[in-house]
Amino acid sequence: MATTTAYTLKEFIADVDRIAREEQSAQVITGRVAPLLAKLVKNPDAVPAEFRRRPEGGRGRYMLHRAPHFNVTSVIWGPGDTASAHNHETWGVIGVIENEIEETRYRVAEAPGAGRAKLEVTRVMRHTPGAVSCLVPGDEVHRMHNSTGRDTVEIHVYGRDLAGLRRKTWAADGTEKPLVSPKYLNC
Repeated sequence: MATTTAYTLKEFIADVDRIAREEQSAQVITGRVAPLLAKLVKNPDAVPAEFRRRPEGGRGRYMLHRAPHFNVTSVIWGPGDTASAHNHETWGVIGVIENEIEETRYRVAEAPGAGRAKLEVTRVMRHTPGAVSCLVPGDEVHRMHNSTGRDTVEIHVYGRDLAGLRRKTWAADGTEKPLVSPKYLNC
């Protein structure tokens, strides 16, 4: 009987590092990283247990690997947690380890009035364990919502460090606000 070795976080990071150095296109990078992330999220133990737990009273965001051309984080959404429509200013690949999450994607167009936009829903997806979602500039504005009564654990891979990066978020009525991501809990 053959035994299979689980894909590790260390192997994943090495693979993403190689891809991010070889490629320039966000489409190509996300296309190559997505199947690797799908393989990684099948092994929840690849992420240390302390980075799969939500702190008391808040969303968990932990840096797992930081490099100049990409980073890998774990994100834990509590029951009912929502992130309003927001952009990323980079490519990204998100994989679900535990539970599920609802993702709504938007097309953003200018609307009359300063600081407003028209948000058009392009699709709504429910991601379950093992699911992977790709974000590329031009198709990277989304809203996330954990509609369940349990924590949802994800791995996020981005082409830039989101901490301190100036981005945008939109209310349901299209009102635009600046978004600056906070620091990660472990750094």
